[in-house]
Amino acid sequence: MRKLLVALALSAATIAPAHAGVVFSDNFDGENGGNSALNYTGYANFASTGAGTTDVVKNGDFGIACSGSCVDLDGSPGPGELTSLNSFAFNAGDFVRLSFDLGGNQRRSGNDGYFVGFDFGSSIMVDDYGINFGGTDQIVIPSTNTSNITTSSGIAFDAPFFTRSIFFTAGEAGSLNFKFGSSSADNVGPLLDNVVLEIGAPVPEPATWAMMIFGFGLVGGAMRRNRKSLTAKPALA
Repeated sequence: MRKLLVALALSAATIAPAHAGVVFSDNFDGENGGNSALNYTGYANFASTGAGTTDVVKNGDFGIACSGSCVDLDGSPGPGELTSLNSFAFNAGDFVRLSFDLGGNQRRSGNDGYFVGFDFGSSIMVDDYGINFGGTDQIVIPSTNTSNITTSSGIAFDAPFFTRSIFFTAGEAGSLNFKFGSSSADNVGPLLDNVVLEIGAPVPEPATWAMMIFGFGLVGGAMRRNRKSLTAKPALA
């Protein structure tokens, strides 16, 4: 029985929840030596691909407060667009999440438009594409075959930095680049910071793990009871 319980424990270990791993992160603090620059195109990890440009802004410059440095997506001139220089591979069944901190322009009233998305290069199957722009994951496309996905939204000028994300489950293996941009064209746009890409196996729901642990407990308990009944002394006649 002990050997079988050990085997069950090993089985539990092999199906332990696998967390998606961070494959990319950038807080822009090292750009331009940590100094502000208008119409900046020298990003270490991004290409400037839009019709306009973006600005890298050091905390405190231009009346902007951010952690270290951040990016004004509506440069001088804008609107700007950034696309990751590198592509990132994923396997079928992988869960992919792109997280980023976004804040309002902090300088001019009104709202600014922005977009974020994935480019896959060729058409692939994507399952459960969703967004989290307010603290809750929401599936917006259950299943689609596509070469790119882009989601647009807006942000108020005085909105504080808040972590947003887009995500999907890969229906097949592929690779992606990700992008950010603004539809604002008044040289004052949304502020981007702390970009993180995670790719890995999906994490089982807590209820699923509870049932699995409960199941192993039932098996172990039944085995102990069975062993006890087998070793019990026969009753005297």
